[in-house]
Amino acid sequence: MSEILNYCVGGHMFTLYIPKGMLSEEELKPYTPFRTESCFIEERLFTLNLIKDKETLSANVQVSTDLEDENGKTTLFTHEDGSMTIYLTAVSGCQCCRIRISKDYHTAKAWIGGTPSERRYALDTTLMLLYTFASAKLDTLLIHASTIKYDGKGYLFLGKSGTGKSTHSHLWLEHIEGSELLNDDNPIIRILDGNVYVYGSSWSGKTNCYRNIRIPVGGIVRLHQAPFNRISPLSGIKAYATILPSCSCMKWNHEMAEEIHSTISKVIERIPIYSLECLPNQEAAHLSFETLRSNNE
Repeated sequence: MSEILNYCVGGHMFTLYIPKGMLSEEELKPYTPFRTESCFIEERLFTLNLIKDKETLSANVQVSTDLEDENGKTTLFTHEDGSMTIYLTAVSGCQCCRIRISKDYHTAKAWIGGTPSERRYALDTTLMLLYTFASAKLDTLLIHASTIKYDGKGYLFLGKSGTGKSTHSHLWLEHIEGSELLNDDNPIIRILDGNVYVYGSSWSGKTNCYRNIRIPVGGIVRLHQAPFNRISPLSGIKAYATILPSCSCMKWNHEMAEEIHSTISKVIERIPIYSLECLPNQEAAHLSFETLRSNNE
């Protein structure tokens, strides 16, 4: 017997089938604000069916791609019919997840295991992968950023790991009255009716910030550590190159890369983009705040 859970994240609906007792309420807690009772098939982005048999999802084909980050390793296998099998290995070395994804990314099966933290990593990564793959053609970006909500607008801070995205957001929270944290790791950008919006998501890194809200984007800033504070506007290819590295995507997949390219191009046509060379201090927060606000008055 499986529990059927429907969610709406970034305006896109998906369904999760979970065998009774496989996941605790605590492991599903980040998804609670996004729970919805109804989810019509024609509106569903994807369906994920969690199963108990690990070996059902074995992949007897050559490895296509290995990707590693601070959370673990992702190994992708491509099958002749266009479907994929993905193995997730946690930093502990435990293989905590196997996923089989259909060619159109609309259906998937997954086994997850390990410790509670490894199961949480497996669930989050599986759903983020499915969300990224299935939504790419829908003017949607799952983007690695820390995001502040201020006066009804969303401001996204991008950068390589360790460059201070969360630090800069928290400087806003501390020194810019009226600032709120929208998401600290993986907000969602969507273009609807020609307007660019940012959504909170169920994926916020190590910060418990799971807000089911949507607001217009007021600006995007890529951070660079420096011994001074200086902000510069970007346009064209420089603005595009500022956003692309932070977008979740199989960049070697030509079709998906083109879809992401199209969405980024629409974003940079509509939203001010900046590069901020900065120190982790109050002055840097006020510099970015004043610059961004001047474009939204």
